[in-house]
Amino acid sequence: MNKKFTSLAVALMVAGTLSAETISIPKLETTEDYCYLKMKNLALSLHGSKADSVIMKAVDEENLTKAQLDSALWQIVDKQIVNGVATYQIRNKATNAYLAFAPKDEPTPVLDFSAKGINRWQMDGNKLKGYYPGTTDYLVIGVGNDGQFAMKKGGVGTEVSFETPKINFPLNAESLGNGFTVFQLVFGDKYEGNIFEGKELIAKDVDADKGYVTLQIKGDEVFSDGKSKLLGVDTTKVTITNANDVFGANFKADSTYKALAGVHTVGNANFQQFKFTIDLKNDSIAMYVKAAPNVNGESLSEVVGDVRVVYAQTGNKKVLTVSRVGTDGTIEQGALPLITSRQGTPTTLPDGDGVYYLKSASKDVEGGKYYVAYKDNEGVFFGGDSVPVLTRPRGQWIVKENNGKYTIVDRESNTALIQNKQIFEVPGMESAYLIGQDTISVKQVGVDLKDKFIGSFAPTEQELVDKGYYMSLFTSTPGVPDLFMYTNDSILKGSAVDMNLFKLYPVDTTVVAGAKLLGDEISEITYEVGGYFVDGKIAKDEEKEFLKFSTSAAALRFRFRIHPAGLMQYAMMTEDGKYVGIDINSSNLQLTDQWTNVNLAPEDAPEYASFEAGHKRISVDGNSLVMNPLNRFAQMKAEGSEITKAVYEKDNFSLWVEPDTVVAGKQLYFISSVVDGTRYYLSFKDTTVNGISAEAYKNAMFLPDTVKTVKDSPALFAFKVNEHGGYILENQQQLKGGYPYVGIVGNSVVLERFASVAFEVQTASAPTANEEMNVSEIKVISNDGQVIVTNASGKMITLSNILGQTIGVRRANSEYFSMPATSGIVLVTVEGDTTYKVIVK
Repeated sequence: MNKKFTSLAVALMVAGTLSAETISIPKLETTEDYCYLKMKNLALSLHGSKADSVIMKAVDEENLTKAQLDSALWQIVDKQIVNGVATYQIRNKATNAYLAFAPKDEPTPVLDFSAKGINRWQMDGNKLKGYYPGTTDYLVIGVGNDGQFAMKKGGVGTEVSFETPKINFPLNAESLGNGFTVFQLVFGDKYEGNIFEGKELIAKDVDADKGYVTLQIKGDEVFSDGKSKLLGVDTTKVTITNANDVFGANFKADSTYKALAGVHTVGNANFQQFKFTIDLKNDSIAMYVKAAPNVNGESLSEVVGDVRVVYAQTGNKKVLTVSRVGTDGTIEQGALPLITSRQGTPTTLPDGDGVYYLKSASKDVEGGKYYVAYKDNEGVFFGGDSVPVLTRPRGQWIVKENNGKYTIVDRESNTALIQNKQIFEVPGMESAYLIGQDTISVKQVGVDLKDKFIGSFAPTEQELVDKGYYMSLFTSTPGVPDLFMYTNDSILKGSAVDMNLFKLYPVDTTVVAGAKLLGDEISEITYEVGGYFVDGKIAKDEEKEFLKFSTSAAALRFRFRIHPAGLMQYAMMTEDGKYVGIDINSSNLQLTDQWTNVNLAPEDAPEYASFEAGHKRISVDGNSLVMNPLNRFAQMKAEGSEITKAVYEKDNFSLWVEPDTVVAGKQLYFISSVVDGTRYYLSFKDTTVNGISAEAYKNAMFLPDTVKTVKDSPALFAFKVNEHGGYILENQQQLKGGYPYVGIVGNSVVLERFASVAFEVQTASAPTANEEMNVSEIKVISNDGQVIVTNASGKMITLSNILGQTIGVRRANSEYFSMPATSGIVLVTVEGDTTYKVIVK
C-alpha cells in the first residue's frame, strides 16, 4: 500500500442518537472514481478548519469551491474478502486520509494509520459498519437527530447512498492549480502543436467574461516590446483531410491586437480566452476556447461560442487542435484528449520570510515611493523621497510564506497588502513582483523581530538597575547649544554646564503597534523619571506651568519615542501627547505640543552598593555607629567616649553587615552588633508596625530569628550610593512610611524624610570582647539566653538537649554567630568539628 496514504484526518464532531431511513443504494465496490457518501441528503465531509474532524453538510455544487467539494468526495479502495465477507477502505479525495477510528468504547480519531484501528468497512444492508479488530464488536456511523455526524459502538446506523458528483464543474484561474494560478496541463498522450505540454502556465481570470482565463508561460510572459505574450488559437492551420471551419487551427503565443487590415482582419482577444471544466469524479478536464478562426473557410472569420480542444489523427501523428461543439454538446470533428492539471511552482521570494521595505515599481506618480500602509485596496506612501528606517516600525512589512502563498502586513497600522495570496515575478525588473494589483520592488532588511520595543527606548531590567541617564535637549533655536536637564531649587532647567543624573522607573507596558495579523506586537514602556541621587520625580508645577522635581506631587509619566528619521534621539512624550521642551528665555523645562529631541547618555553608577558579609565600621565626621549597651539604642560615638560606667572601645564599632534579599534591584542587609549577644538595628519610628508593640519590640531585640523572618522586617537596610561619595542608609520598611533615611541629631541616630547624612563604610576586624574567644579556633559559649559560636562561618550548627533531641539547626553566616536557646544544658554540634556542652542561663 502506498505509504503516503497512511495517515488519518477524520474525527467525530458531535455524537448524536442514530436513526434509520430507507433509501436505495448501489452496490459497494472499488472504483477509481470519487463519490459523495450521503446520509439524510447530507454529505460526509472533512471539517473545513479541522483536518482531523468530519462533519455532515449540504453539497451545493453551484456555490462551493472545488477544494470544498473535494473534501466531501471519497474513493472506495482496497477490497479484501475474508470468509466470504468483502471489506473496503474509504479514502478522502482532498487529503488521501482514510475514514478510521481508534477501537475504544468511545471511538476517537486515529492520527497515525494503524492495523489496530477501525479502518475497514462493509455494507450491512444499506449501512456502513466497521469491526473492532479481532472481536465481534462493531462501529456504525450516521447522522444524529441534530444533523451532526454521529457514531456508536453497536447500534443501528444511518442508511448510506453513493452519489456521483458534477461532471462539468467550472474551474477559475486559482482552482486550476489546486489553489494556485500557476499550474501544468498534463496530457494523456503526445500531440504535435501542443504548446501547453511541459510548461508551467499562469492563468488570469478575465473580469469581463466570467469563467474564462488567459494563459501565459511562466518566465516567458512578455515580448521584447513589453507586450503580453498570451497563448491562444492562431489563424494558421495544419492541413487535415475533410476538415471544416476551425478544425486544424494551430496554437501559438501572440499578443492581443486590434482588428487591422490585412491578415488580422478579425480580433484575436477571444482566441486567447480559455474555459476549463472538470469531472469531479476523476478530475479529467474539458478545455475550451471562447472563439477560434475559421481556418478552412473561403475567408477568415471568427467562430464564436465554445470551441473545444481536441486532437486529429493524421497518418501516424496526433495533432492538437480545436473543434466546433454541436448543440448537443458533442464535438463535430476530432477526438478528446485526456487532460488533467497539477499545481505548478509558485513564485517565492529568494530571501524568505522576514521584514521588508516595499517600494512602488509602477510608472505612475507614486513610482519610487515606499509603502507605509495599504488601505481600501490602495497603497499609502511616504511623502516625497522619505524612506523607512530600521529603528521605527513605520514602513516595515512582515512577509510570511505559507505553502507558496504570502501574507504581507505592515508593522505600524496592521494593514494587509495581501493575505494568503500568490505573488508573481515581473519580467525584466530585478527584485520586482506583482503583489495584489501593484508592481512592487522588495528589499529584506535586518530587523530583529524579537525586539518588541522597536521605535521607543527600552533598556533592559538590569540596565535600569545599574545605570543612570544624563538627558540633554536639542534646541531648535540658532546659536543655542544642547542643554542638559538639571534641577535648581526643584525647578527643572536646561544648562550647558550643570546636569542631573536621572533614574527611570518603569510603570506600564502597552502594545501600540505591530503586524498583529501575523502575531507581531510592538510595545512601549511608560516611565516615571526621578533623580538618581536626589529624592523626587519629574512633575508639573501647576501654578507656573513648568516642570519640577517633587516628592509629593503626582509624577508625570513619559514614553521615549525615537526620532522620526531613526536617529538615536528621543522625544519625552506624556500620556496626553505633550512633549518635554524648554523655554529659552527662562531655561525652564515645560510641556509643549512641539516635538523636541532628547539625547539619553547612560552612566554606569549603581544606585545601591553591594557588599559581601563581613564586619564593617560605619562612620561620619570621626564618629561611628554603635549600640549603646545600656539601652541598646543606636548612637554615633568615637572610641573612648564614655557611657555611664565604661567607655566605647574598638569592638563596639565592629558591626556585622549581612546580605539578605534583593528587592527592586537593591541588596538589603541586616546590621548587627555582637558585643552583647546579637542585636540588630531596627527602624524605631513606629514600634507597632507589623504587629510589633513597644514591649514586643524590646523583646525582639533579643530574638534574631524573629527579626529575620517577620514579614516586612524593620531590620532590613540598603546602602544607597551618594552622589558626592559615601552611602545613605535606607530602611526598607520605612520607605512606605515616608521616613526611610538614617540621620543624626546630636549623637542620636534618627530616621528622616530626606537623606542628610552620607556614611563611610570601612572593613573592620571581628570583635573579641569575650575573653574565651579565639580568632582561629572554634569556640562555643553562652551569654544571656544565646549560644555563641565563633570562627564557624558557613558551617551547620545543631542544638540538642541533654536527651539528644534536636531543638534548632542553623548555618552560621558570620564568624560570630549566635542562636537563641532555652536555659539548661545544651549540646552544640558544629559541622565537621565536634560537639560542645554549654550551660545556658
